[in-house]
Amino acid sequence: LDRYELFRDEGPSNNGKFGPYIQSERKAIYRDAIEQLIDSGNAYRCFCTKTHELKRLDMLRREAARRHEVPKYDNHCRELTDQEVRKKLENGENYAIRFKLENKEIYFKDQIFGEITLRTDEGDFILMKTDSFPTYHLANVVDDHHMQISHVIRGSEWLTSVSKHIQLYQAFGWSSPVWIHLPLLVRSRNKKLSKRDKDAFVEFYDVDKGYLPIAVLNYLCRNGSGIEDFDVSKLYTLDEMIEKFNVNLIGKRNIMMDQLILDAYGNKAIQNADIDKQLVPEIMKRLQRIFPEAAAELISDPDYVRKVLDFFRRTDQKLCYLEQLTNSDFKYYFLRSTSPEKMLSEFDAQIASSILSGLMDCEEWNIDYIKSLASTHSIKYVQIFRIIRLALIDCQSGPPVMELFEFFGKKECLKRFLTMIEMLKESKLSSSTI
Repeated sequence: LDRYELFRDEGPSNNGKFGPYIQSERKAIYRDAIEQLIDSGNAYRCFCTKTHELKRLDMLRREAARRHEVPKYDNHCRELTDQEVRKKLENGENYAIRFKLENKEIYFKDQIFGEITLRTDEGDFILMKTDSFPTYHLANVVDDHHMQISHVIRGSEWLTSVSKHIQLYQAFGWSSPVWIHLPLLVRSRNKKLSKRDKDAFVEFYDVDKGYLPIAVLNYLCRNGSGIEDFDVSKLYTLDEMIEKFNVNLIGKRNIMMDQLILDAYGNKAIQNADIDKQLVPEIMKRLQRIFPEAAAELISDPDYVRKVLDFFRRTDQKLCYLEQLTNSDFKYYFLRSTSPEKMLSEFDAQIASSILSGLMDCEEWNIDYIKSLASTHSIKYVQIFRIIRLALIDCQSGPPVMELFEFFGKKECLKRFLTMIEMLKESKLSSSTI
């Protein structure tokens, strides 16, 4: 969250009056809440943990599946007498805590989805597991109450659980908060993001791909986000999002992932970013992490990184996220080629070496000289452009050759030509040995 400048008012890192904030440190609070529910008759100990009981529960699940019904607990332990419970406790039997759920209709208002009626026609659900850790149902209600949360804002997949949570609030004698359930990010109309999907995690956008934070925030806000007069062509600052936010404008429809839209925001964010304060430091940190073996003058010189960015802007190279600089054709602006494979897939090693040697012997590179080289070797001069690009950036296409000469400068071009010549020579020796 800090990376996206979404700073917490309080929490594990900056404390406050509503701590502790780590669940394992709040177990005493949950235990007190459980005792309150047991004493009021709203919860009970469930001893269905032994092998024969687990088999019975499994049979219930299979029978429900056969009938195409939702599996539910049969409330087996709800009717245990105090004497039976005491005996099981004396015998050291493990237990969970279940809530006595009333099967009735629950009415509530969600600020996004409006008036909703849910019927709680299911078995008593678990509040605390046998390891004494709470389930989400208990923890979220207890934590939100003790931390004086006024609005519960979460994904719409939790809408169906509100009936349980309202009954919990009522059992404690607490007022329910305002409910706000947000539409989901989905892969397609019928598939939401899964924990198996890399792009379901923040690290994918930040660490893996290197999208700037403001690009991701704009992407998340693009549809039904609650931003007044939202302009899809504009890159909003975080302050503008906050200023224009209106919860009543949040839409109900789920939002499908769209790579093209994310890339468009990524490109705008890079174009608008401060080169010296943001882009250059971000890029250098990434380059040094991914290319630790690269030449220092190519990855550790802020002036050189700035020069690359300026070159991309002048030559209309579309940069949407920083991984493009380390995992695409762009990476050779920071690396010298380490393999002649692409060159050999297109050209004879002898011809490519001869042309590169000719370029190294020339004082001034210009179109006339390149055409004369082409004539000498009986090939089209556009083929020489391809050889030059492959030697410089390991790619046949890209900016005009003369612009590459100007960008790299003669000293770096000669280094790259010589590196390629030596690799081609080694490949010839290897093939002749074989």
